[in-house]
Amino acid sequence: MTQCPPADVPAAEPASSGRITRLLTADRLNRGELVVLVWFVTRLIIIAAWALLAPSSKGDVSYYFRSIAQMGLSGPAETLVEYPMPVVWLLLVPWYLGGHTLAGYVFVFVCWILILDAAFTWTLWRTGGRCRGVAALFWTVFVGLIGPTAYLRLDLIPAVLAGWALILVLRRRSGWAGALIGLGAGVKLWPALLWPALRGDSHRHTLLAATGTAATGGLLVLGSVAWAGGGRLVSPLVWQAGRGLQIESAWASVPMLIRAVGRGDYAVTQSRFQAVEIWGTGVSAFSFAASVAAFAGYGVIVAVFVAWWVRGRGSLLEACVLMVFVVVVLVVTDKTFSPQYVLWLGGPIAAALVVRETPADRSAAPDDARLRRVVQLAVGIAALTVLEFPIGYVPLTRDVTGWLALLRLPVTLVLVARNALVVWLLVVLIRWVWSFLRPMPRGRGLAPRPEDSR
Repeated sequence: MTQCPPADVPAAEPASSGRITRLLTADRLNRGELVVLVWFVTRLIIIAAWALLAPSSKGDVSYYFRSIAQMGLSGPAETLVEYPMPVVWLLLVPWYLGGHTLAGYVFVFVCWILILDAAFTWTLWRTGGRCRGVAALFWTVFVGLIGPTAYLRLDLIPAVLAGWALILVLRRRSGWAGALIGLGAGVKLWPALLWPALRGDSHRHTLLAATGTAATGGLLVLGSVAWAGGGRLVSPLVWQAGRGLQIESAWASVPMLIRAVGRGDYAVTQSRFQAVEIWGTGVSAFSFAASVAAFAGYGVIVAVFVAWWVRGRGSLLEACVLMVFVVVVLVVTDKTFSPQYVLWLGGPIAAALVVRETPADRSAAPDDARLRRVVQLAVGIAALTVLEFPIGYVPLTRDVTGWLALLRLPVTLVLVARNALVVWLLVVLIRWVWSFLRPMPRGRGLAPRPEDSR
Protein backbone atom coordinates (compact mmCIF):
# COMPACT_ATOMS: atom_id res chain seq x y z
CA MET A 1 0.00 0.00 0.00
CA THR A 2 1.69 3.24 -1.14
CA GLN A 3 -1.00 5.78 -1.90
CA CYS A 4 -1.13 7.54 1.50
CA PRO A 5 -4.79 8.65 1.38
CA PRO A 6 -6.36 11.11 3.81
CA ALA A 7 -6.87 9.75 7.29
CA ASP A 8 -10.56 9.05 6.89
CA VAL A 9 -10.33 7.50 3.41
CA PRO A 10 -9.37 3.85 3.04
CA ALA A 11 -6.51 3.18 0.63
CA ALA A 12 -7.62 2.32 -2.88
CA GLU A 13 -6.77 -1.32 -3.35
CA PRO A 14 -8.30 -4.17 -5.31
CA ALA A 15 -11.52 -5.56 -3.89
CA SER A 16 -9.74 -8.81 -3.11
CA SER A 17 -7.85 -7.00 -0.35
CA GLY A 18 -11.14 -6.95 1.57
CA ARG A 19 -11.05 -6.47 5.30
CA ILE A 20 -7.27 -5.95 5.48
CA THR A 21 -7.49 -2.98 3.12
CA ARG A 22 -10.25 -1.37 5.18
CA LEU A 23 -8.15 -1.76 8.30
CA LEU A 24 -4.97 -0.28 6.77
CA THR A 25 -6.10 3.32 6.56
CA ALA A 26 -3.55 6.13 6.71
CA ASP A 27 -4.84 7.04 10.18
CA ARG A 28 -3.97 3.62 11.56
CA LEU A 29 -0.67 3.35 9.69
CA ASN A 30 0.39 6.79 10.92
CA ARG A 31 0.15 5.86 14.56
CA GLY A 32 3.57 6.17 16.16
CA GLU A 33 2.79 3.41 18.65
CA LEU A 34 2.24 0.96 15.78
CA VAL A 35 5.57 1.79 14.14
CA VAL A 36 7.45 1.54 17.43
CA LEU A 37 5.73 -1.74 18.31
CA VAL A 38 6.45 -3.34 14.93
CA TRP A 39 10.06 -2.13 14.98
CA PHE A 40 10.80 -3.49 18.46
CA VAL A 41 8.94 -6.78 17.91
CA THR A 42 10.71 -7.53 14.62
CA ARG A 43 14.12 -6.62 16.03
CA LEU A 44 13.55 -8.71 19.15
CA ILE A 45 12.54 -11.65 16.95
CA ILE A 46 15.72 -11.25 14.91
CA ILE A 47 17.98 -11.09 17.97
CA ALA A 48 16.14 -13.99 19.65
CA ALA A 49 16.33 -16.15 16.53
CA TRP A 50 20.04 -15.44 16.28
CA ALA A 51 20.64 -16.18 19.97
CA LEU A 52 18.55 -19.36 20.08
CA LEU A 53 19.17 -20.92 16.67
CA ALA A 54 22.67 -19.85 15.72
CA PRO A 55 24.46 -18.23 18.69
CA SER A 56 27.89 -19.18 17.32
CA SER A 57 27.22 -17.54 13.95
CA LYS A 58 28.65 -14.06 13.79
CA GLY A 59 28.55 -13.58 10.03
CA ASP A 60 31.29 -11.38 8.69
CA VAL A 61 31.81 -9.64 12.02
CA SER A 62 34.25 -12.26 13.32
CA TYR A 63 36.17 -11.90 10.05
CA TYR A 64 36.32 -8.13 10.56
CA PHE A 65 37.58 -8.71 14.11
CA ARG A 66 40.34 -11.08 13.03
CA SER A 67 41.42 -8.77 10.23
CA ILE A 68 41.66 -5.74 12.51
CA ALA A 69 43.46 -7.79 15.16
CA GLN A 70 46.10 -8.85 12.61
CA MET A 71 46.55 -5.42 11.05
CA GLY A 72 49.56 -4.74 13.25
CA LEU A 73 51.35 -7.63 11.52
CA SER A 74 50.05 -7.35 7.96
CA GLY A 75 49.76 -3.57 7.75
CA PRO A 76 46.80 -1.49 6.54
CA ALA A 77 47.65 -2.06 2.86
CA GLU A 78 46.98 -5.80 3.30
CA THR A 79 43.97 -5.55 5.61
CA LEU A 80 40.47 -6.17 4.23
CA VAL A 81 41.68 -5.50 0.69
CA GLU A 82 38.24 -6.34 -0.73
CA TYR A 83 36.85 -3.18 0.90
CA PRO A 84 37.72 0.49 0.39
CA MET A 85 40.22 1.77 2.93
CA PRO A 86 37.68 3.86 4.92
CA VAL A 87 36.03 0.59 5.99
CA VAL A 88 39.14 -0.26 7.99
CA TRP A 89 38.89 3.05 9.83
CA LEU A 90 35.22 2.37 10.47
CA LEU A 91 35.90 -1.11 11.82
CA LEU A 92 38.50 0.20 14.25
CA VAL A 93 35.66 1.80 16.27
CA PRO A 94 34.15 -1.47 17.61
CA TRP A 95 37.70 -2.76 18.08
CA TYR A 96 38.45 -0.05 20.65
CA LEU A 97 34.96 0.21 22.13
CA GLY A 98 34.71 -3.58 22.41
CA GLY A 99 37.83 -3.91 24.52
CA HIS A 100 39.77 -5.87 21.86
CA THR A 101 37.59 -8.97 22.46
CA LEU A 102 35.46 -10.82 19.93
CA ALA A 103 32.36 -10.74 22.14
CA GLY A 104 32.76 -7.01 22.74
CA TYR A 105 33.42 -6.38 19.05
CA VAL A 106 30.26 -8.23 17.97
CA PHE A 107 28.17 -6.47 20.62
CA VAL A 108 29.32 -2.98 19.63
CA PHE A 109 28.98 -3.74 15.92
CA VAL A 110 25.41 -5.04 16.21
CA CYS A 111 24.36 -2.17 18.50
CA TRP A 112 25.90 0.29 16.06
CA ILE A 113 23.90 -1.10 13.10
CA LEU A 114 20.72 -1.25 15.19
CA ILE A 115 21.13 2.42 16.11
CA LEU A 116 21.60 3.29 12.44
CA ASP A 117 18.49 1.28 11.57
CA ALA A 118 16.45 3.04 14.25
CA ALA A 119 17.75 6.47 13.18
CA PHE A 120 16.69 5.91 9.58
CA THR A 121 13.26 4.68 10.69
CA TRP A 122 12.88 7.84 12.77
CA THR A 123 13.91 9.97 9.77
CA LEU A 124 11.27 8.33 7.59
CA TRP A 125 8.67 9.00 10.27
CA ARG A 126 9.65 12.64 10.73
CA THR A 127 9.88 13.52 7.02
CA GLY A 128 7.23 11.30 5.45
CA GLY A 129 4.16 13.50 5.85
CA ARG A 130 0.99 11.47 5.29
CA CYS A 131 3.22 8.65 3.98
CA ARG A 132 5.31 8.45 7.14
CA GLY A 133 3.62 5.32 8.45
CA VAL A 134 3.88 3.53 5.11
CA ALA A 135 7.55 4.49 4.65
CA ALA A 136 8.62 3.59 8.20
CA LEU A 137 6.69 0.30 8.21
CA PHE A 138 8.04 -0.71 4.82
CA TRP A 139 11.61 -0.21 6.01
CA THR A 140 10.88 -1.95 9.32
CA VAL A 141 9.33 -5.02 7.69
CA PHE A 142 11.85 -5.14 4.86
CA VAL A 143 14.89 -5.17 7.16
CA GLY A 144 13.11 -7.54 9.53
CA LEU A 145 12.64 -10.05 6.72
CA ILE A 146 16.36 -10.01 5.94
CA GLY A 147 16.95 -11.31 9.46
CA PRO A 148 20.25 -11.37 11.40
CA THR A 149 22.22 -10.83 8.18
CA ALA A 150 21.15 -7.18 8.26
CA TYR A 151 23.06 -6.62 11.51
CA LEU A 152 26.10 -8.81 10.82
CA ARG A 153 27.22 -7.09 7.61
CA LEU A 154 28.13 -3.57 6.53
CA ASP A 155 25.54 -3.28 3.76
CA LEU A 156 22.85 -1.55 5.78
CA ILE A 157 25.18 1.47 5.99
CA PRO A 158 25.25 2.40 2.27
CA ALA A 159 21.53 1.62 1.99
CA VAL A 160 20.71 4.11 4.74
CA LEU A 161 23.15 6.72 3.40
CA ALA A 162 21.50 6.52 -0.04
CA GLY A 163 18.06 6.96 1.53
CA TRP A 164 19.22 9.87 3.67
CA ALA A 165 20.83 11.53 0.64
CA LEU A 166 17.50 11.53 -1.23
CA ILE A 167 15.67 12.91 1.78
CA LEU A 168 18.29 15.67 2.12
CA VAL A 169 17.70 16.65 -1.50
CA LEU A 170 14.02 16.87 -0.59
CA ARG A 171 15.02 19.18 2.27
CA ARG A 172 17.15 21.22 -0.16
CA ARG A 173 20.42 20.16 1.49
CA SER A 174 22.07 18.96 -1.70
CA GLY A 175 25.65 19.49 -0.56
CA TRP A 176 25.16 17.24 2.45
CA ALA A 177 23.34 14.73 0.25
CA GLY A 178 26.38 14.52 -2.01
CA ALA A 179 28.64 14.10 1.02
CA LEU A 180 26.59 11.09 2.16
CA ILE A 181 26.94 9.49 -1.27
CA GLY A 182 30.70 10.03 -1.01
CA LEU A 183 30.70 8.35 2.39
CA GLY A 184 28.65 5.48 1.00
CA ALA A 185 31.22 4.97 -1.75
CA GLY A 186 33.86 4.82 0.97
CA VAL A 187 32.07 1.82 2.50
CA LYS A 188 30.98 0.06 -0.70
CA LEU A 189 32.13 1.36 -4.06
CA TRP A 190 28.75 1.06 -5.81
CA PRO A 191 27.16 4.20 -4.25
CA ALA A 192 29.58 6.25 -6.38
CA LEU A 193 27.24 5.45 -9.28
CA LEU A 194 24.32 7.14 -7.49
CA TRP A 195 25.50 10.75 -7.40
CA PRO A 196 23.96 11.74 -10.79
CA ALA A 197 20.54 11.00 -9.26
CA LEU A 198 21.05 13.90 -6.83
CA ARG A 199 20.36 16.41 -9.56
CA GLY A 200 18.34 19.11 -7.85
CA ASP A 201 15.71 21.55 -9.03
CA SER A 202 18.32 24.16 -9.96
CA HIS A 203 21.89 24.32 -11.27
CA ARG A 204 22.98 25.52 -7.85
CA HIS A 205 21.66 22.46 -6.03
CA THR A 206 23.06 20.17 -8.71
CA LEU A 207 26.49 21.77 -8.31
CA LEU A 208 26.28 21.51 -4.53
CA ALA A 209 25.49 17.77 -4.74
CA ALA A 210 28.37 17.14 -7.12
CA THR A 211 30.72 19.21 -4.96
CA GLY A 212 29.69 17.39 -1.81
CA THR A 213 30.30 14.00 -3.43
CA ALA A 214 33.63 15.01 -4.96
CA ALA A 215 34.93 16.72 -1.83
CA THR A 216 34.05 13.82 0.48
CA GLY A 217 35.33 11.22 -1.97
CA GLY A 218 38.51 13.21 -2.57
CA LEU A 219 39.28 13.48 1.13
CA LEU A 220 38.74 9.73 1.58
CA VAL A 221 41.02 9.01 -1.39
CA LEU A 222 43.79 11.26 -0.04
CA GLY A 223 43.50 9.69 3.40
CA SER A 224 43.63 6.18 1.91
CA VAL A 225 46.74 6.93 -0.14
CA ALA A 226 48.46 8.58 2.79
CA TRP A 227 47.73 5.67 5.14
CA ALA A 228 48.04 2.62 2.90
CA GLY A 229 49.43 3.66 -0.49
CA GLY A 230 47.93 4.07 -3.95
CA GLY A 231 47.53 0.35 -4.57
CA ARG A 232 44.86 0.21 -1.88
CA LEU A 233 42.55 2.32 -4.06
CA VAL A 234 42.19 -0.40 -6.69
CA SER A 235 42.44 -3.50 -4.51
CA PRO A 236 38.61 -3.88 -4.15
CA LEU A 237 38.27 -3.83 -7.95
CA VAL A 238 41.06 -6.37 -8.37
CA TRP A 239 39.46 -8.58 -5.74
CA GLN A 240 36.08 -8.36 -7.43
CA ALA A 241 37.51 -9.17 -10.87
CA GLY A 242 39.13 -12.35 -9.60
CA ARG A 243 36.00 -13.89 -8.12
CA GLY A 244 34.14 -16.80 -9.67
CA LEU A 245 30.41 -17.44 -10.13
CA GLN A 246 28.75 -17.09 -6.74
CA ILE A 247 25.95 -19.59 -6.13
CA GLU A 248 23.36 -16.91 -5.40
CA SER A 249 24.00 -14.93 -8.57
CA ALA A 250 21.19 -14.81 -11.12
CA TRP A 251 23.70 -16.27 -13.61
CA ALA A 252 24.22 -19.30 -11.36
CA SER A 253 20.51 -20.18 -11.27
CA VAL A 254 20.67 -22.69 -14.12
CA PRO A 255 23.81 -24.54 -12.90
CA MET A 256 22.45 -24.61 -9.34
CA LEU A 257 19.12 -26.02 -10.54
CA ILE A 258 20.82 -28.70 -12.66
CA ARG A 259 22.99 -29.61 -9.67
CA ALA A 260 19.91 -29.84 -7.42
CA VAL A 261 18.27 -32.45 -9.67
CA GLY A 262 21.45 -34.54 -9.69
CA ARG A 263 22.59 -33.80 -13.23
CA GLY A 264 25.95 -32.59 -14.48
CA ASP A 265 29.23 -32.49 -12.59
CA TYR A 266 29.34 -29.62 -10.12
CA ALA A 267 31.21 -28.60 -7.00
CA VAL A 268 30.27 -25.87 -4.55
CA THR A 269 33.19 -24.57 -2.51
CA GLN A 270 34.24 -21.53 -0.54
CA SER A 271 36.87 -19.67 -2.48
CA ARG A 272 39.74 -17.54 -1.21
CA PHE A 273 37.48 -14.54 -1.86
CA GLN A 274 35.29 -15.44 1.15
CA ALA A 275 32.49 -16.45 -1.24
CA VAL A 276 30.69 -19.72 -1.95
CA GLU A 277 31.06 -20.39 -5.67
CA ILE A 278 29.97 -23.08 -8.09
CA TRP A 279 32.26 -24.89 -10.52
CA GLY A 280 31.51 -27.46 -13.18
CA THR A 281 29.60 -28.07 -16.40
CA GLY A 282 29.00 -24.85 -18.33
CA VAL A 283 29.85 -22.59 -15.39
CA SER A 284 32.65 -20.81 -17.24
CA ALA A 285 30.21 -19.80 -19.98
CA PHE A 286 27.78 -18.34 -17.45
CA SER A 287 30.63 -16.55 -15.68
CA PHE A 288 31.82 -15.03 -18.97
CA ALA A 289 28.28 -13.97 -19.84
CA ALA A 290 27.98 -12.30 -16.43
CA SER A 291 31.21 -10.35 -16.99
CA VAL A 292 29.96 -9.11 -20.36
CA ALA A 293 26.56 -8.25 -18.88
CA ALA A 294 28.22 -6.31 -16.05
CA PHE A 295 30.11 -4.09 -18.49
CA ALA A 296 26.92 -3.62 -20.51
CA GLY A 297 25.07 -2.76 -17.31
CA TYR A 298 27.52 0.04 -16.50
CA GLY A 299 27.02 1.37 -20.01
CA VAL A 300 23.25 1.33 -19.60
CA ILE A 301 23.50 3.15 -16.26
CA VAL A 302 25.62 5.91 -17.81
CA ALA A 303 23.30 6.20 -20.82
CA VAL A 304 20.20 6.43 -18.63
CA PHE A 305 21.69 9.16 -16.45
CA VAL A 306 22.86 11.13 -19.49
CA ALA A 307 19.38 10.89 -21.02
CA TRP A 308 17.82 11.98 -17.73
CA TRP A 309 20.08 15.03 -17.48
CA VAL A 310 19.71 16.04 -21.13
CA ARG A 311 15.96 15.68 -20.94
CA GLY A 312 15.75 18.95 -19.06
CA ARG A 313 13.64 17.93 -16.04
CA GLY A 314 13.61 15.33 -13.33
CA SER A 315 11.62 14.86 -10.17
CA LEU A 316 12.75 13.50 -6.83
CA LEU A 317 10.61 10.44 -7.36
CA GLU A 318 12.47 9.82 -10.62
CA ALA A 319 15.76 10.18 -8.72
CA CYS A 320 14.65 7.49 -6.27
CA VAL A 321 13.60 5.22 -9.12
CA LEU A 322 16.96 5.69 -10.82
CA MET A 323 18.81 4.78 -7.62
CA VAL A 324 16.80 1.57 -7.28
CA PHE A 325 17.39 0.93 -10.99
CA VAL A 326 21.17 1.24 -10.54
CA VAL A 327 21.12 -1.21 -7.62
CA VAL A 328 19.07 -3.81 -9.48
CA VAL A 329 21.17 -3.53 -12.65
CA LEU A 330 24.32 -4.12 -10.58
CA VAL A 331 22.79 -7.13 -8.81
CA VAL A 332 21.28 -8.78 -11.90
CA THR A 333 24.29 -8.41 -14.18
CA ASP A 334 27.03 -9.30 -11.72
CA LYS A 335 28.49 -12.76 -11.15
CA THR A 336 28.31 -12.19 -7.40
CA PHE A 337 25.22 -11.84 -5.25
CA SER A 338 25.31 -12.14 -1.49
CA PRO A 339 22.11 -12.05 0.61
CA GLN A 340 23.06 -8.73 2.21
CA TYR A 341 22.98 -7.03 -1.20
CA VAL A 342 19.19 -7.11 -0.98
CA LEU A 343 19.48 -4.46 1.74
CA TRP A 344 20.66 -1.97 -0.90
CA LEU A 345 17.10 -1.77 -2.22
CA GLY A 346 15.59 -0.63 1.07
CA GLY A 347 16.99 2.88 1.44
CA PRO A 348 16.01 4.31 -1.97
CA ILE A 349 12.60 2.59 -1.95
CA ALA A 350 11.79 3.91 1.53
CA ALA A 351 12.89 7.39 0.38
CA ALA A 352 10.62 7.05 -2.67
CA LEU A 353 7.66 6.52 -0.33
CA VAL A 354 8.58 9.76 1.45
CA VAL A 355 9.28 11.72 -1.73
CA ARG A 356 6.05 10.47 -3.33
CA GLU A 357 4.13 12.55 -0.82
CA THR A 358 5.72 15.89 -1.77
CA PRO A 359 3.60 18.25 -3.89
CA ALA A 360 6.32 18.53 -6.53
CA ASP A 361 6.15 14.80 -7.10
CA ARG A 362 2.45 14.08 -6.71
CA SER A 363 1.57 12.78 -10.17
CA ALA A 364 -0.81 10.43 -11.93
CA ALA A 365 -2.01 7.04 -10.73
CA PRO A 366 0.47 5.02 -12.87
CA ASP A 367 3.33 6.02 -10.55
CA ASP A 368 1.32 4.82 -7.53
CA ALA A 369 0.82 1.45 -9.19
CA ARG A 370 4.48 1.19 -10.20
CA LEU A 371 5.73 2.12 -6.74
CA ARG A 372 3.34 -0.36 -5.16
CA ARG A 373 4.66 -3.09 -7.44
CA VAL A 374 8.28 -2.21 -6.58
CA VAL A 375 7.48 -2.36 -2.84
CA GLN A 376 5.73 -5.71 -3.23
CA LEU A 377 8.62 -7.20 -5.20
CA ALA A 378 11.20 -5.90 -2.74
CA VAL A 379 9.35 -7.46 0.20
CA GLY A 380 8.99 -10.73 -1.72
CA ILE A 381 12.71 -10.75 -2.55
CA ALA A 382 13.60 -10.18 1.11
CA ALA A 383 11.26 -12.96 2.29
CA LEU A 384 12.69 -15.49 -0.17
CA THR A 385 16.25 -14.42 0.64
CA VAL A 386 15.92 -15.26 4.33
CA LEU A 387 14.52 -18.69 3.41
CA GLU A 388 17.56 -19.32 1.24
CA PHE A 389 20.03 -17.75 3.68
CA PRO A 390 20.49 -18.50 6.47
CA ILE A 391 17.59 -20.98 6.86
CA GLY A 392 18.30 -23.23 3.89
CA TYR A 393 21.99 -22.58 3.34
CA VAL A 394 23.38 -25.89 4.62
CA PRO A 395 21.62 -28.22 2.14
CA LEU A 396 22.16 -25.63 -0.59
CA THR A 397 25.93 -25.50 -0.22
CA ARG A 398 27.18 -28.70 1.43
CA ASP A 399 27.28 -32.37 0.48
CA VAL A 400 24.68 -33.54 2.97
CA THR A 401 22.87 -36.84 3.36
CA GLY A 402 19.54 -37.99 4.76
CA TRP A 403 16.66 -35.59 5.17
CA LEU A 404 18.93 -32.58 4.62
CA ALA A 405 19.70 -33.87 1.14
CA LEU A 406 15.97 -33.87 0.38
CA LEU A 407 15.87 -30.14 1.11
CA ARG A 408 18.41 -29.20 -1.55
CA LEU A 409 15.92 -29.05 -4.43
CA PRO A 410 13.25 -27.04 -2.54
CA VAL A 411 15.84 -24.54 -1.28
CA THR A 412 17.32 -24.25 -4.77
CA LEU A 413 13.85 -23.55 -6.15
CA VAL A 414 13.49 -20.79 -3.53
CA LEU A 415 16.83 -19.35 -4.68
CA VAL A 416 15.79 -19.47 -8.34
CA ALA A 417 12.41 -17.90 -7.49
CA ARG A 418 14.19 -15.10 -5.60
CA ASN A 419 16.43 -14.43 -8.61
CA ALA A 420 13.39 -14.47 -10.90
CA LEU A 421 11.76 -11.80 -8.73
CA VAL A 422 14.91 -9.67 -8.95
CA VAL A 423 14.83 -9.93 -12.76
CA TRP A 424 11.11 -9.12 -12.70
CA LEU A 425 11.88 -6.06 -10.59
CA LEU A 426 14.43 -4.98 -13.20
CA VAL A 427 11.80 -5.27 -15.94
CA VAL A 428 9.36 -3.17 -13.88
CA LEU A 429 12.02 -0.53 -13.34
CA ILE A 430 13.05 -0.48 -17.00
CA ARG A 431 9.47 0.22 -17.99
CA TRP A 432 9.17 2.90 -15.32
CA VAL A 433 12.43 4.59 -16.34
CA TRP A 434 11.38 4.48 -19.99
CA SER A 435 8.08 6.14 -19.08
CA PHE A 436 9.89 9.33 -18.07
CA LEU A 437 12.80 9.14 -20.53
CA ARG A 438 10.99 8.34 -23.78
CA PRO A 439 10.75 11.19 -26.30
CA MET A 440 7.59 13.25 -25.98
CA PRO A 441 5.28 13.51 -29.01
CA ARG A 442 5.96 16.55 -31.15
CA GLY A 443 3.99 19.57 -30.01
CA ARG A 444 3.65 18.30 -26.43
CA GLY A 445 6.12 20.12 -24.25
CA LEU A 446 7.04 19.19 -20.74
CA ALA A 447 4.91 20.79 -18.08
CA PRO A 448 7.08 22.83 -15.71
CA ARG A 449 7.49 21.50 -12.19
CA PRO A 450 6.07 23.66 -9.42
CA GLU A 451 9.53 24.55 -8.10
CA ASP A 452 10.62 25.80 -11.54
CA SER A 453 8.22 28.70 -11.18
CA ARG A 454 9.54 29.84 -7.86
